[in-house]
Amino acid sequence: MISHAQRETFAEFGVIKLEGLIPKAVVSPVRDLVYERLTRAGFWRDQVWNGPSTRWEGGKPLKAVLKNLAKASLFKTLITEEILDVARELVDGESVRPTAPQAQLLFTPPGAVEWQVPHNVWHLDVARLGDLGPPGVQMFTFLDSVAPRAGGTLVVAGSHRLLNDDGVIGSKEVKRRLKRQPYFRDLMDKTPSDRNHFMTETRHVGDVPLRVVELTGEPGDVYFTDLRQLHSLGANTSSRPRLMVTQRLPRESVSDRMGEAYAELMASRRKRSDPVPS
Repeated sequence: MISHAQRETFAEFGVIKLEGLIPKAVVSPVRDLVYERLTRAGFWRDQVWNGPSTRWEGGKPLKAVLKNLAKASLFKTLITEEILDVARELVDGESVRPTAPQAQLLFTPPGAVEWQVPHNVWHLDVARLGDLGPPGVQMFTFLDSVAPRAGGTLVVAGSHRLLNDDGVIGSKEVKRRLKRQPYFRDLMDKTPSDRNHFMTETRHVGDVPLRVVELTGEPGDVYFTDLRQLHSLGANTSSRPRLMVTQRLPRESVSDRMGEAYAELMASRRKRSDPVPS
């Protein structure tokens, strides 16, 4: 389902976009469900947002809406056979195992005053697994139009190719080591500056090209990213909520190891925080 050129792009940059991969007949009921719940709660009225400008300001009512939506079985319909077929192609034909419980709604209220490439919240969703190789892919799709500067996820294209020989390391440690490089120190520097050049300039760490890519698109468009890709969230300066859905699709052969690695990292973190015996 994907071309040789797309496979090469994915290998080098860790991200590709397939337009219209999910039929609108599948997407529309999920989008309608989200807006129906937002309308019932009073956040969406006559095609106008009637809520807070950040999800953290929404308090318990908005949190309750989003929590209930996360349980809706309708989201599972978005993980079509075409999605799984592309994921398998991108991991050289190996089966993939969608992470539990199901596809996750990515929601950002509208109304942000300004937009720039963020310096914070850069993270990984899974631990780096060292010599076990590429862990799999992550799918991002759109329930509604997401234009530039409308809250779309931001990824550092190419970052999946770094720190793959350092054993099992978690998100915080990956960021700490990446910041040894000038590119990532600049990216995560909170000093006010014009940061949007990260989206127009390609810089290198060694022979690895790096550039920030904003995920934008129409309902049913799908991005596939390498699970090792560093990513963050962007501000939503539009008038509509950002409605995206993601699903992690690890290779079946490393799925169990991913869970074990996460447990090991958590145990190590707890051990470091334990008081020293006297």
